[in-house]
Amino acid sequence: MSESATGAAAPAEVGGEGAIAWPPRKDANYSLFVMTIVVLFTVLDRTVLSLLIVPVKEDFGISDTQAALLMGAAFSLPYGIAGVILGRMADNSVRKNLIAWSIAFWSASTVACGVAQGYVSLMFARMGIGAGESGYGPAAWSIAADYWPREKIAFATATMGMGATIGTGLALFLGGAVLQFTSGIAPMDVPGLGVIRPWQWTFVIVGAPGLLWALVVLTTREPPRRGLPVGQIAQKVPVRETAKWVMDDWRSYLAAVGGMAIKAMLLAVPLSWNATLIYREFHWSLAKIGMVTGTVSIIVSPIALLLGAKVSEIWTRNGRNDANLRIVFYGTVATVPLLVVSPLMPSPYLMIGCNALIGFVGMIGFGPSIAAFQVITPNRMRGQIGALTQFCNHVIAFGLSPLIVALFTDYLFHDEGALKYSMALNAVIMGSVSIFVIGQGLKPYGRSVERAKRDFPN
Repeated sequence: MSESATGAAAPAEVGGEGAIAWPPRKDANYSLFVMTIVVLFTVLDRTVLSLLIVPVKEDFGISDTQAALLMGAAFSLPYGIAGVILGRMADNSVRKNLIAWSIAFWSASTVACGVAQGYVSLMFARMGIGAGESGYGPAAWSIAADYWPREKIAFATATMGMGATIGTGLALFLGGAVLQFTSGIAPMDVPGLGVIRPWQWTFVIVGAPGLLWALVVLTTREPPRRGLPVGQIAQKVPVRETAKWVMDDWRSYLAAVGGMAIKAMLLAVPLSWNATLIYREFHWSLAKIGMVTGTVSIIVSPIALLLGAKVSEIWTRNGRNDANLRIVFYGTVATVPLLVVSPLMPSPYLMIGCNALIGFVGMIGFGPSIAAFQVITPNRMRGQIGALTQFCNHVIAFGLSPLIVALFTDYLFHDEGALKYSMALNAVIMGSVSIFVIGQGLKPYGRSVERAKRDFPN
């Protein structure tokens, strides 16, 4: 399965009865490893800011609401807008090249955060991270669906999810370690760049390696697109055709895509605000918060991801067509009460323990949630549906959820000390909505999977 000089996949081998043979397992495993590290860098670069909000507020003189815009909208709006364009490109271009350019751009933007001289310049650099990161998801998920059979897609997406959880842990741990290391260093005046504050070195350290990993992405092989005639190049699918496909099966997509987005709104809150909450409530240093919570995340979440993938595989093989979505539903039902009580815990250790349970239960459904919409979507539309999913998850979820909590704190409770009540209130409201949205789609989703098996088997 050689590639042409342009990097496009060569025509696939033909198996029995004209079926496309699966690519060599070594190629699939190598691609999955490389893409998992790509995901690690996406989450590492976007998440590290949550640990640095306190010094950012102190140095740039901003409110909780302005900080929430920096964490949320400044990242998510460019992510959603660029994702629409890049998602369409993922359906008819060389996907690995798209991912390589994306990681190079967002890594450079992360480094730019390390030289920002004020709130506005930091916001523009943050916007660059969002625009760049929007290119990896639709392309990487589409590649996984062409490398792995239907019952293994949740395994592939969960493995990539391990990159996300490890990246989250590393962002907190490395951020805390850098803050500890640079705590005694005075701001540095760099000619041509301006003043580099101690906390800004964190952005430089986490952003630079991604520039090198972009080259590694180019060493992977582009798999043949399944569901197309052998050797046929993918064609652009009009947006109206994709929209009609979604609307004809709206309850399944509402549950798989909309439910995933609302669940993301739930999980984005502790990700964005936990470090600040522990700092305010229990007066731990940010360095300690980062290293402790980062270590917990690295240990707990990967186990949950693999468990969710294994359950999905077993249930799917046993004929449960709604396996992926049902796992997401059960995980959400179990997560919501934990999200309500976690910010109200009376000690930092109880709060961290509760958050460990949230990380475990919440992450069980990560791989199945991505597999859920992949398996009911034709190959030619997966990039666009992936872009829609990213738009919902990042523009709606990550853009709004930190802001909603900040607005509760600043304008409902009028007290920064009420952050814990804002977080609990958000969990009650969004948790109830997410359970309803996912639950209403369980039966329609099962029928959608049955149709997919019949109309476009892999």
